Amino acid sequence: MNRLVVPLVIVWAWAAADMGGAQDNPTSRLSLKGLDAVAVSVQPISAAAEKDGLSRAQLQGMVEARLRQAGVRLLGPEEQLKRLRRPGLSVQVTTARLDTAEYIYSVRVELVQWVASLDDPTLLVTAAIPVPATTWSAPTVLGITPAATLKRDVEAALGPMVDQFIDALRKANPRETALRGRR
Repeated sequence: MNRLVVPLVIVWAWAAADMGGAQDNPTSRLSLKGLDAVAVSVQPISAAAEKDGLSRAQLQGMVEARLRQAGVRLLGPEEQLKRLRRPGLSVQVTTARLDTAEYIYSVRVELVQWVASLDDPTLLVTAAIPVPATTWSAPTVLGITPAATLKRDVEAALGPMVDQFIDALRKANPRETALRGRR
C-alpha cells in the first residue's frame, strides 16, 4: 500500500505547492521595490505535526527574528491593513504523516501583496480593483523525514527561504539603509 501512497502524496505536495505564483527572479523582485516592512503569517499546521513538535508559534517567531535581525520592519495586522499593498510574507508548511512514522512535507514562502490589473484599457488606474496576489516566492522545498526530526528539518528548510527573501528585498532596494544589516 505504501508503495503507491508515497508517490501520490509527493506528487500532491509538489502540485499543491507550485500552483501559480511568482518565483524569485529580476521581474518578481520589481514588486519588492519600495517595500520597507512586511507582516508575517504562518498558515495552520496539521494537528499530527503539532503533536510531533512542529509549532506554528515557533515558526512564526523564527521568521520574525530573522527579518528583524536583517533590519526588515514587521507590520502588525492593523498596520498592514493601512498599507496600500498590504504586504505579507506567508509561510505554508504542508505535512502528511505516513504509516511508517515518517512525514512527507512541503515548505513554501511567498510574498502576497494587493495588486490591480491594468489589462482592461477601459478602466482608469484609479478605478482598478485591487486583489491579493503572490508577487514573489522562494522555490518550494519538499522532503521526507522521521517524525522525530520533523521540526528540525522544516526549520532547516525554512531558514534559507527567509534569507532568500531578505536578499531579494535588498537587491530590489539597494539604497535603503534599513536593509543593509548583514550581507
